[in-house]
Amino acid sequence: MKRVAIIGSTGSIGRQTIEIIREKRDQLSVTALAVDTGIEELEKQIREFSPKIACVYNKEKAEILKTRVADCTTKIVNGMEGLFECVTDAAVDIVLMSVVGMIGIQPTIEAIKAGKDIALANKETLVTAGHIIMPLVKEYGVKLLPVDSEH
Repeated sequence: MKRVAIIGSTGSIGRQTIEIIREKRDQLSVTALAVDTGIEELEKQIREFSPKIACVYNKEKAEILKTRVADCTTKIVNGMEGLFECVTDAAVDIVLMSVVGMIGIQPTIEAIKAGKDIALANKETLVTAGHIIMPLVKEYGVKLLPVDSEH
């Protein structure tokens, strides 16, 4: 069973990944989810998959979500530290990094250092920090898997 962290779970690639996990529940599970502000859809994902942890980058929206899912066991975190917690959690095997822009660079680096394989749908991470990412992938012996045709 591969345990997946989906960073950008309410975006196009994140939602497609959720669909695949639904079809492959015997092989894949959701361990962590993260979004910027989309708490309505994230709440639905939490209720369906019961991930261990969920991050809302926006602190105010995270507080609202925390109240809305108080009946669930999912830990709600926020900000960059919350993203780090999602991607480095011991229960995660692979991180789907599908956030837009350069915000995914630091969490990707932290995930690699934690020994997590990376499914990368964020081309900016390689364009702007490939000189950092690629040596780390080699040093930590993780897999870097392209998820989008642009790679």
